[in-house]
Amino acid sequence: MNRAAILIALALAMLAAPLSAQTRETARADHKPIMLRQLLSGKERIDPAKAYIFIRSPQGRAAGTFLKTPTPAEIASYEANPQGRLWGGDPYPIDVNMTVTFGPKSFFDRTDGPDGIFTYLTEVEAGEYTYLGPMIVTTSGPAPGECYCMGSVKFEAKAGQITSLGDFLSLGWADREAFMQTTIDPASIPDRPAVPTDWSVPESLAQYPHAKAELRAAGRRDNFFNALVGRIPPVPGVLAYDRDVVIDLAAQAEAEARAKAMPDSGSAPNHIRSSQP
Repeated sequence: MNRAAILIALALAMLAAPLSAQTRETARADHKPIMLRQLLSGKERIDPAKAYIFIRSPQGRAAGTFLKTPTPAEIASYEANPQGRLWGGDPYPIDVNMTVTFGPKSFFDRTDGPDGIFTYLTEVEAGEYTYLGPMIVTTSGPAPGECYCMGSVKFEAKAGQITSLGDFLSLGWADREAFMQTTIDPASIPDRPAVPTDWSVPESLAQYPHAKAELRAAGRRDNFFNALVGRIPPVPGVLAYDRDVVIDLAAQAEAEARAKAMPDSGSAPNHIRSSQP
């Protein structure tokens, strides 16, 4: 059984158990899965006041976790309510309450066939989200899966819009050289050609405002959930690595463009490090 299958099995087992009252009380990042049948029946709707994240998994069920960047109001609320910071009996930073998990059970739609393509649509509050990785946050014990604590991507989810990650999170776009920068076990690298990311949304969602996620580099962060530590493969035009340092390629390109527009201001820096998660 491969690592993805193990993650899905563990996630299904944990989701079958009810969450503790403490977890429900301390949750901050409001989110919920949307299913196609609910949308078609009118039980759910695309709310213009909410944001939506769309994900396609071309090889069966998937699961993962995002981290919402807290707003000043959320930080103030957190600081005014010390009990809201308790998780597992210990004080934790607000990040712990800002997680948004998708999959594996509540999918938007699926297609039949040997690959079994699953799609996920998650309603969230508008804001900035960092992909923590293919991991599931648990109420007790280490989180199963991998935390991209050493480097990942972030994006803005705008209100009234479906932000599409397409099949980006499946990493089909990463070639062998890219994967070599994420593992010390070459045997674990998939033996297949890289394919471009499909950012499109299905026909059932095409009528709603939607846009491709504009990815930016996200720097290192603490492994609050005791998951396996890793990092996303380098993303062309977005993120690179200098050993264990995350390089923000988009910011670097912007700095170079500004330098060209102002030739007397000097050259742009060679590397812009992503120190801000």
